Amino acid sequence: MLLKKVRTLWSRYALSSKPAVVYTAAVSACLLFGWVLTLSASWLQARADLHERADTLVRQFEQQFANANAVVGRIDAITIDASGCDIPRQMLLSTMQALTQARYAWKIGPDGRVCSSDTLHPEMPPSTVDGSGVQLVSVAMSGRQGLRLVQRGNGMSVLELSVEPFSALLAQAAVGGKQARLVVGSRALTADGMVSAVSENDDGGLDYLAKSGDGAFSVSMQLPWSVVVEASLLRRLDAMLLAGLAGAVLAWSLLHHRVARNSSGWEIAQGIRNKEFFTHYQPIVTADNGECVGVEVLARWRHPVQGSIRSDLFIPAAEDAGLIVPLTRYLIRRVTKELKQVALPPGFFVGINIAAEHLGMPDLVEDCKILLAVLREKKAMLVLEVSERFPLPEHQVTYRVVQDLRQMGVKLALDDFGIGYADRNYLRRWGFDYLKVEKGYVSALGKDSFKTNILDGLLQTSQQLGVQVIVKGVETQGQQNYLSVKGFEFLQGFYFGKPMTLNHFRQWLYSGITQDRQPVIGAARMARPEASTR
Repeated sequence: MLLKKVRTLWSRYALSSKPAVVYTAAVSACLLFGWVLTLSASWLQARADLHERADTLVRQFEQQFANANAVVGRIDAITIDASGCDIPRQMLLSTMQALTQARYAWKIGPDGRVCSSDTLHPEMPPSTVDGSGVQLVSVAMSGRQGLRLVQRGNGMSVLELSVEPFSALLAQAAVGGKQARLVVGSRALTADGMVSAVSENDDGGLDYLAKSGDGAFSVSMQLPWSVVVEASLLRRLDAMLLAGLAGAVLAWSLLHHRVARNSSGWEIAQGIRNKEFFTHYQPIVTADNGECVGVEVLARWRHPVQGSIRSDLFIPAAEDAGLIVPLTRYLIRRVTKELKQVALPPGFFVGINIAAEHLGMPDLVEDCKILLAVLREKKAMLVLEVSERFPLPEHQVTYRVVQDLRQMGVKLALDDFGIGYADRNYLRRWGFDYLKVEKGYVSALGKDSFKTNILDGLLQTSQQLGVQVIVKGVETQGQQNYLSVKGFEFLQGFYFGKPMTLNHFRQWLYSGITQDRQPVIGAARMARPEASTR
């Protein structure tokens, strides 16, 4: 079901479009598809790169902290006694020399005595150190950013490291728009050497967090979506160019390839674009004297290769391909241009066949406005004919469209009456103005008593419903005489006139317009039931 709907939409909108539209749509679709692929590739590549860089940083930092923890262990072995800090300070300085990034060291004895490696920075009292392990600090008074390793055992041992080596590693990883942070607890060190509280990534995008083996710290790698999108567009221009070329090739193949031309739906769409469809006009006459009071517009197709194609072949194909509505719109525009050249008698009606689904589209009202303007100038009226083969859509939109059309003066006819499932309730619900009897009932006169009885009883039914009957398929004078005696008012068939081209129909019609038609038309109008009888 979904595949059929997609096919219908493709046929209705894509196949009926102009070549420029097809090229634009195909190239755009391929470019979009190509960009989605390159974006996906860029995303996967960026994601893998973030993981690799973050894991590498974790291993590098683990090595740095392993060396620092070894130094802290040696600091923990230093003892502070009552003799003072001279000897412990020398031991602290000697121990720190094994670690180039070591900045300061403090030893706090079990009794609370404090010895520092630097007499200029003895300001750290024991109360400022919480917990143990790795800590990120930012000393407000000096503006100093640092990493502290705290070990509690023989009192408390503290080693402060410079952040420069760590921020340098972060800066090396933070290339190409990436952001790298060393996260310790609630604080983070960035590539610019600043320590701040941990915050969320405001830019959005890719985010990967790699933790150390002991959970003491983690590395956060982030990449904004804007960088990923830019990489997919600018760094993969070759793929985008190939996608655009593929779109052009696709459009060309759709428009010109023989395989595509074998599709009946595509053939019809090409026929609409190339104006291969044209119209014929078949007269509708009065039963008593054959006076032409209307016409039915019929679609014809002159294929450039196959020649004339019968309507009973291409109309079902257009319906299956979802192109019957575009075809009807094309024919309405063509009829509008053609009837501007024809003088029509007052009260003349023009019947155009439309699909049931078209009557459920609000666009039909706009489609009819231009043709209505032309017919009003000629004091003629428009009749939309829908087949009984397909029931009208029972929803509010269809009722509203029918109501809007009636307000504009459009009449409604039920075509092929007698072969479908329309009953009295269906006729009353939609308020048809005309019933066009299927031609099989006329050909059955004198042969099929059942169909003859149905045809004879139709007049009484039509009078009760307030509709007028048009009998199709009249091919002999005997059929005309029989229907005229029975009281049928309007007839259509080869006996009066086959479907004609515009010029032929105009000559056929003008030959009768020169005569005085007013009495005939006046009598026909008197015989028609008024709208108030509905």
